[in-house]
Amino acid sequence: MIKVIHVISDTNIGGAGRWILNLLKYIDREKFLVKVIIPRGSLLKQEIQSLDTEVIEVPGMADRSFDLKAIGSLYKIFLREKAQIVHTHASLSARIAAKMAGVKRIVHTKHCIDLDIKKGIGTKIGAAVNALLSDKMIAVGLAAKENLIQSGIPENKILVVHNGVEPLEEIPPEQKEKLKSKWMIKDGDTVIGIVARLEEIKGHTYFIEAAARVAGIRENVKFIIAGTGSLEKQLKEKVKDLGLEQKVIFTGHVQKVAEVMNIIDIVVISSLSEALCLSLVEAMSLAKPCIATDTGGNPEVVEDGCNGLLVPVKNPEQLAEAMIRLVDDPDLRRKMGEKGKKKMYSNFTSEIMTRKIEKIYGELI
Repeated sequence: MIKVIHVISDTNIGGAGRWILNLLKYIDREKFLVKVIIPRGSLLKQEIQSLDTEVIEVPGMADRSFDLKAIGSLYKIFLREKAQIVHTHASLSARIAAKMAGVKRIVHTKHCIDLDIKKGIGTKIGAAVNALLSDKMIAVGLAAKENLIQSGIPENKILVVHNGVEPLEEIPPEQKEKLKSKWMIKDGDTVIGIVARLEEIKGHTYFIEAAARVAGIRENVKFIIAGTGSLEKQLKEKVKDLGLEQKVIFTGHVQKVAEVMNIIDIVVISSLSEALCLSLVEAMSLAKPCIATDTGGNPEVVEDGCNGLLVPVKNPEQLAEAMIRLVDDPDLRRKMGEKGKKKMYSNFTSEIMTRKIEKIYGELI
């Protein structure tokens, strides 16, 4: 049996946390013994434990990749646990500690894309350190791989394993009606939605500007913004300034993503950058047509004109045009949704991802 310890420094459940949870659902427990190190107080604790996996909490490494004090604690844990593989998610401290403790193999997954890669000596040193501390680096998509290469990581160190998600369940019609009633969505309304944390990188301001254009020429359209984040107040003020209070719905934190995704007719991702967007893949599992910005890993998920539409980054005009095109053509939405669902089940499930990760572990050991 191969013993693997995952280390994640997130206190909230973001993309990396969901990646770990999806892996834990399908990992072969007869071949792999898995434990997860998290910061003390992380929301991931209960979720991980519910998947019959031991959690080790470490103080002082919350929401930061490097923490000098955490290195000592992690070093002691690795010496005690004697894991054959340490798999990190952003935690530079854990890679340093694992190397100090003589862990046989160190794997690191890159879940995001760095927008501004500077070509200085600092970047070269950083890349050399990352390469030294990792036997393999996993990119969640081809765009993430290219980003790693641009930062100076040798290509032979990088493996691509696309993000996988759990397919969302279709909810009964009566439940959909209750949810629509809750958010004042009428019969005949076309619902355009974005499910993403309310941060600048997700481009909500362009989504809202596009919504204003669409709302001005199409009456029966509603817009859902699902999630929370630091820009919530600012975005709500923008909606008010544009006179869209009756058109744009802020759901706040969504406990069950499937519920809100079920009542959305067109899913939008307006991000300035994405490695490989989980919301897009989840939407495809419900046969939802998608509109996404043409950046990072989005084109790996959305094929323009096939299962959705691609638009330029920071371009509310073209985003609005794409919205109107799909609002006006329900048959095109249905065809795109069906093609997206087929692609999702062929390429982006949690089980497919986990089998690939297991293969990497086996080859490393």
